[in-house]
Order: sequence, then structure tokens, then C-alpha cells
Amino acid sequence: MLLSLCLPPDPVKYQGLGRLTFSGLLNALDGVASTEARIVFMTTNHVDRLDPALIRPGRVDLKEYVGHCSHWQLTQMFQRFYPGEAPSLAKTFADRVLQATTQISPAQVQGYFMLYKNDPAGAIHNAESLKR
Repeated sequence: MLLSLCLPPDPVKYQGLGRLTFSGLLNALDGVASTEARIVFMTTNHVDRLDPALIRPGRVDLKEYVGHCSHWQLTQMFQRFYPGEAPSLAKTFADRVLQATTQISPAQVQGYFMLYKNDPAGAIHNAESLKR
């Protein structure tokens, strides 16, 4: 009977998952279980929903907002993903993306590039598919 009280209500949902508690997470970040000289990146789309203990000063030293891509960012991302291509193609890509949508995140663009790993022309041609 004691064993059944320790199991989650639906064990199938938790199968293969470790049990991490909020307290355990905080200890791993800066408690006795933490290590020195490391950098931790935390990302969220909803900073307002995070527990204040998680993002208090000392645990989170820098907050950086990453918004939607600008024309310059889109051209830079294209040039870095396709380093051998002409800069004019990067400009064309950025123009086409911003004609389709002005609200696109860097993560969306990166995922899109993965669909066209070896096809920069295809990435430009299908840029309209990025609109929401």
C-alpha cells in the first residue's frame, strides 16, 4: 500500500523521466551540488510565469530580450548559414521574408534553414512559407 502512494497518478506519462524537483534545480544552479566557473543559459517565452526564486539577482545576472528579426539580422543569418553565397542573395532572402511576415524569430529562421541545408536558392524561393 505504501508503494502505491509514491507512484504518480499516471505512471505511463512519467516513464523514463527522472524526478527533478524545483528545489533540486535551484541547488544544481547555485547550491551545494553546483560547480564553479560555468555559464548557464535559460530561455523562456514567458518570463512573467517564472518563480521569482529562479530568476533572482545572483542566479540570473543578465536578461536579454531577443525579439523578431530585423533585415540586418536576416541577412547575417543567411550569410552565416550559407557562407559561400553572394551577399546579394542574403539581401534577397531578407527582403522576401519581411514581405511575408515582419514577426519572425531567429529560432524560426534557423529551423527553416535546416530544411534547406544545401539549397540556398530553395530557401530564398520558398521564403513566403515563413508567414504565419
